[in-house]
Amino acid sequence: MGDVKGCSMRGLSIRVACLAVAVVAVAAVMYLAWSQSYQEEAVRGKALAEARTLNLEMQAVWDYIDDSQPLINVNDDGSYSFKGVYCSVAGKAIAKRFTRDSEGYVIRYVREDPRSGTDVPDEFEAEALARFEEGAATEHYGVSSVDGQPVFRYASRLVLKRNCLQCHGEPAGEPDVTGFLKEGMSEGDLAGCVSMVIPLGSYEAEAHTELAVSLAFFFCLATAIVVVVAFALRRWVARPLEAANAQLQDESEEKSNFLAIMSHELRTPLSSIIAFTDIWERSPRAKDPDERKLVQEIKENSVVLLDMVNNTIDVARLEAGRFEVQCDEVDLVDVVNAVFAVAEPLAIKQGIVLGKSVDPGIPIMRSDWEALRKIIMNLVSNALKFTERGGSVEVSARLANAGDEGEGGALAVIAVADTGCGIDPDDHARIFSRFTQASAAASGRGGSGLGLFLAKNLAERLGGSIAVESAPGKGSTFTVAVPIVCPEEGADQGGER
Repeated sequence: MGDVKGCSMRGLSIRVACLAVAVVAVAAVMYLAWSQSYQEEAVRGKALAEARTLNLEMQAVWDYIDDSQPLINVNDDGSYSFKGVYCSVAGKAIAKRFTRDSEGYVIRYVREDPRSGTDVPDEFEAEALARFEEGAATEHYGVSSVDGQPVFRYASRLVLKRNCLQCHGEPAGEPDVTGFLKEGMSEGDLAGCVSMVIPLGSYEAEAHTELAVSLAFFFCLATAIVVVVAFALRRWVARPLEAANAQLQDESEEKSNFLAIMSHELRTPLSSIIAFTDIWERSPRAKDPDERKLVQEIKENSVVLLDMVNNTIDVARLEAGRFEVQCDEVDLVDVVNAVFAVAEPLAIKQGIVLGKSVDPGIPIMRSDWEALRKIIMNLVSNALKFTERGGSVEVSARLANAGDEGEGGALAVIAVADTGCGIDPDDHARIFSRFTQASAAASGRGGSGLGLFLAKNLAERLGGSIAVESAPGKGSTFTVAVPIVCPEEGADQGGER
């Protein structure tokens, strides 16, 4: 019993551990999905912050060159001499150098009607210029791919300032100091945009590292929680449960032993009473009819009570695990005849026709003779109990092929059919439980409620099964199917071959 309890608790621990692992796995998947989304947003946010910083720096260079134009183009004597250094040239030159010296970064200036071929916008930049023209935004960005590598694209609006009018203002078509024709633009007009390409490889590598560290911490934390919960479960739940279970097992065993002892003690005087009535019936002296009737009642009720006591003992043996199948040569005809020797007088007294039909093709079985007798006896007794006078109970047995009733060899199929009150389909499952009866109230006949429970358990111990077909008012048919060769011997024979 200790091994059984230990296995049960180990099984519980394994199930709890599997549940904990499953919960951790689900949590890890959810955390991974959330972290992936969060990391993507974080990478995008960092790239956007860097792009805005670079944009401010480039704008500062642009503004510085623009503000320094008087110093650059005015000589010491106060005369004006254009040096060719202005905001656009300085910005583009710095952007070109930055692009050349950095790894994967690109900064350039573009506009819709470029003065040079290097200022022609690509698709992303054209989309940004269109949005800027509509006044919908001052910046445009998104994640893209360049040469198969993920990059962050950023564009910021450039507007025409007052100092820019000398090159891009009125009158339109007049050459400016750089030799290009003026466009006739006004202060505040869209002058173009600064476009940036920022590689995301370093950001993604950093994000992956952070994710790996977070997952490692998560799994360490989850493992620690599982270990603590397992320890707590074992210390404060499993051990008290084991102790309580052991106590309940002991109490149950004590009750079973007490019940078995009491039943055994009852069986001896009951057997004596039946023996004395037999002696009285065989005595040669004259017997009064009333006296004979009373003795017969004593005998019949003693037999019924003895059957109930025997059932109680058998159930106690089954529950204590002390019932062992005794395989031997069994003639099913002899088993049925033994049942009829006891049941037929009861059937005659109750005015019930008791019939039998055993297929002569059933071979000598290798099974438990006493277990088969108890199964059939309980089914017949139950049928007689719930069949009214004038009804009938039929016991039949046939040989079933392996494919008829299931796999595993030939079966002996024993059926006990009656014309009694029947059983409601809702009660079919529960009537095989201990101390349960479905039709006792309707029939007015009592009982221990152990007969069908014992029959079912004995049939299963023999490697078989039991089933019922019944409906209220249409009688009942209980069918037992047991192997011709009991499972223990079938396994032994298989091993020898």
